[in-house]
Amino acid sequence: MTGPSFATRIALLLTALAVLACMLVTALNTLKFEKLLVAQQQRIVGTIGADLVDTFERGMMIGVRLADVPAAQALVDRAFGRDPDLRRITLSDAGGRILFDTERVRIGDAAEAALLPAGQARRYARRDGLDWVGMPVVNSFGQREGSLLLGYGRAGITDRLTAIALAMAGPGLAALLVGLPLGWLAVFLAARPTRRLFAHLAASLSDSGQAMGRHGAVLDDAERRLEAIAARAPERAA
Repeated sequence: MTGPSFATRIALLLTALAVLACMLVTALNTLKFEKLLVAQQQRIVGTIGADLVDTFERGMMIGVRLADVPAAQALVDRAFGRDPDLRRITLSDAGGRILFDTERVRIGDAAEAALLPAGQARRYARRDGLDWVGMPVVNSFGQREGSLLLGYGRAGITDRLTAIALAMAGPGLAALLVGLPLGWLAVFLAARPTRRLFAHLAASLSDSGQAMGRHGAVLDDAERRLEAIAARAPERAA
C-alpha cells in the first residue's frame, strides 16, 4: 500500500501552517486584549474604592472616628453594587480589625495582613481566586485610620475575551474555508509539471549513472589489458 502523494503531503503541510498561523494570531491578540481589560477593570475598581475612601474621609472631618461614620455599612453595600465583578468590600481600622464588610459575618475578624496597604500607597494582590486592591483611609490630620479592601473577580473579563476571540476567529476561519480549497487546487495543479520534471531529472541521472558505469567498465578492461601486455613483455637487460 502506497502512502499519500507528494501533492497531498504539500497540501497537508500548507493546511497545518495556515491553521497554526491563524491560531497564533488569535491567541496573541487575545492576550493583548486581556491585558487591556485587566488594566481597565483595575481602574474601575480603583475609582469605586477612591470614591468610597473619599466619602469616609469626609465623614471623619466632623470629628468622628472611622467606626462611627454615619451609615457606613450602607455606603459599603451601595458601592458593592456598582460593579458586577465585585465580590467583597472590607473596611478595617488601623489595627486591621474589620469594622464593616459586605459579608457581615466577618465583622470583628482580623483582616488579612497580606492585603492591607503599606503606608499611604495602594496594594494590589491576588488571593483565593480574586484580585484585591487595598487603599489607606486617613483622617484630617493625615493619620492612618484604617484600610479599604476591594476584592473582584474576572468573570466579566472572561466573557468579553470569549466574545473578542470569537469575533477575531470568525474572519480567519472564513479565510481558511475559502483559501484552503484554492490552495489545495493550486498545489495539485503545480504538482503535475513538477512531478514530470522530477521524473525527467531522475531518468537523466539514471542514464548518466549507467553511462558512467559503462565508461568505468571500459577503463577497467583497458587497465587489465595493459597490465597483461606489460607482464608478457621481456625485461630489459640491466
